[in-house]
Amino acid sequence: MTTLVGDAAALQGKYVVLDTTVGSTRSVIVPQLSGHQGDAGRIVYLAVKDGATPHNMDGQKLVLKAKDASGTPKVSDTMIAVDSSAGGLVQFTVPSQFYQADGPYNTAYFELKSTSDDTVISTINVSFEVLESATIMTTGQSEVYNNEMGNKMESVNESITNQLKTLQEQVDTASTLAKTAQASLDAITSAAKANSFATLSGDNKFTGNNNFGGTTTIDNLSSPTIDSLKNTLTNNINSVSNSVSSQLSGKLQVADSWTRNYTLGGAFNAPSGGANQFALSRYKIMDGLVIITGRGNLVINSASEYYEGTITLPWVVDNADTAFVQVYWNDANGASSYALPHLGVRSNQIGISMKGARTNQTVRLSLIIFTQDY
Repeated sequence: MTTLVGDAAALQGKYVVLDTTVGSTRSVIVPQLSGHQGDAGRIVYLAVKDGATPHNMDGQKLVLKAKDASGTPKVSDTMIAVDSSAGGLVQFTVPSQFYQADGPYNTAYFELKSTSDDTVISTINVSFEVLESATIMTTGQSEVYNNEMGNKMESVNESITNQLKTLQEQVDTASTLAKTAQASLDAITSAAKANSFATLSGDNKFTGNNNFGGTTTIDNLSSPTIDSLKNTLTNNINSVSNSVSSQLSGKLQVADSWTRNYTLGGAFNAPSGGANQFALSRYKIMDGLVIITGRGNLVINSASEYYEGTITLPWVVDNADTAFVQVYWNDANGASSYALPHLGVRSNQIGISMKGARTNQTVRLSLIIFTQDY
């Protein structure tokens, strides 16, 4: 782990200066971020600068990412106000979940991101700590917190709901047209059965001017006019059917069924014999949106308490996508453990950072990734 050199934060009035040009080996010490266990959250005033020049915050946001003294990940995008976009002056609320485990934060940094596509523009390391409370909470009560991912999931859920609502409205409209066309065809058939058309074997009465061009056959209720009308109605029904099929095609379809076309790396290995071995699937939810799922057994082999395994996928994903992972294992000594996924930039590899030493232990891993259809 790289040791960061800490520099005291510069102030611009009540605003703490975050300089995007500071190197990755230096960290800004921000006492305004520090607090006691159990704090209900803190408002910090920040001035984002590019050296001595204010950084324009139009279309951008700050995300605080950190691991507290217990190693628990915390993520928040609660930039509650922009006091001056051109001046780079913002207000950021640090949620109460950041003030659970006492001690200095192992890792902490602000990401400056684009609000349109989540591109990371700059990263600024910060240092702060949580002071022990004499009356509440103890080390070990810290929980994983990520409201940025929750906001993304709400956005994805709203998009899927709107798509399904639109599709349902289109299907309802198509169903009404199909019923109308079928009713018209039934009316013509009923009229034919009721002898409303002329026949050679019976008496026929024609009124008005009639022009029959060429051979006219009535034996099977066939004539250019009737055939044309029936064809038109049939085509209308077929068009409605094709429209429904077209609307439904590509929705919730399996793009790639179960596959083991992947490569394990780091602390991950395949189980011997392949029994219940980890496998992947890929589903297309809507235009441009895909869900990748995986489930099954793999073997972890690491004598270290903290380590990482990798899965090289047969598809490309991006660090702006959303990934969840859960690992099931039996831990006899009851030690705390976690598994945290992270994605590369336009890469087919997902890394999973883990805690809890395992020696050739078979575990069950579940994975889900919401990604663009690259």
